[in-house]
Amino acid sequence: MRAVVTQPGVIGSLVIAELPEPSADSDEALIRVKAFSLNRGEVRRAATQAAGTLIGWDVVGVVEAPARNGSGPPKGVRVVGFSRRLRGWAERIALPTTDIAEIPDAVSDADAATLPVAGLTALYALERCERLLASRVLVTGATGGVGYFACQLARLMGAHVTALVRRQDQEALAKSLAVDETVVSADGAGLDRVPKFRAIVDGVGGPALGQLLARLDDDGRAILYGVSAGQETTFAIRDLMLTGNGRAEGFYLTRDIQIERASKGLSRLLKLLADGRLRTLVSIDADWSAVGATAARLMARDFSGKAVLRIG
Repeated sequence: MRAVVTQPGVIGSLVIAELPEPSADSDEALIRVKAFSLNRGEVRRAATQAAGTLIGWDVVGVVEAPARNGSGPPKGVRVVGFSRRLRGWAERIALPTTDIAEIPDAVSDADAATLPVAGLTALYALERCERLLASRVLVTGATGGVGYFACQLARLMGAHVTALVRRQDQEALAKSLAVDETVVSADGAGLDRVPKFRAIVDGVGGPALGQLLARLDDDGRAILYGVSAGQETTFAIRDLMLTGNGRAEGFYLTRDIQIERASKGLSRLLKLLADGRLRTLVSIDADWSAVGATAARLMARDFSGKAVLRIG
């Protein structure tokens, strides 16, 4: 079969190569992949892996062979899946049935492909933050993959949502999500002009994170899922102390799907999509031959939302 593998030194550090076919364990379905979406985490990792390493979390496809233990969907069903082992961007993949969900007829392949990493991260990060109804929530990177979903899901949970974007040209897109307010700032400046937050969902990190933590309300919680602006930050410890039980928590999706399996979370998100209560933003929909160039554009922040590539 053909698969996307790492190749440091080329555009995006990714190429398509020939690899052996996968074999499925008894609890795994064999899936013929039709499309996949890209995330910063995979692309960043690709540049550091040995040449020829499989890559990819988010996949959409059709079940070719159901799991031998009888779990999961039958042959011929469209599914979306999360490849914990980063082997998803290939013509075929074997996935545990706990990591796949059947796609409703009303949901397209491209829309479903955006859900595994971005959608589940947004959902599970927000659900760590208790008592969101009528509470204030700050979402950073609101026009990115996770942020775009987090703004919508926080609204569905009854929160008052503030979207933080880096550039003025991103503000209109954030406002289209019906958030309650937007703040345009690359470093968190300006947040002192709005009330503090019960919850912060942040994938930016870097120097701005210190400003964000200072805006946590009493018993507030900051969920940190990414470091697109850098892995280190400086903050005033006293700011966190004065929140009482306030805290900052690291988020890693492969741990949270041990609490609620990916198949269940994906099914919940798919229902929201099918019902028209959640929407996606697919800015790039192209053939997978463009994987290297698309990866480079993603890391350069050349587009909002998600990129979906189709296997011809």
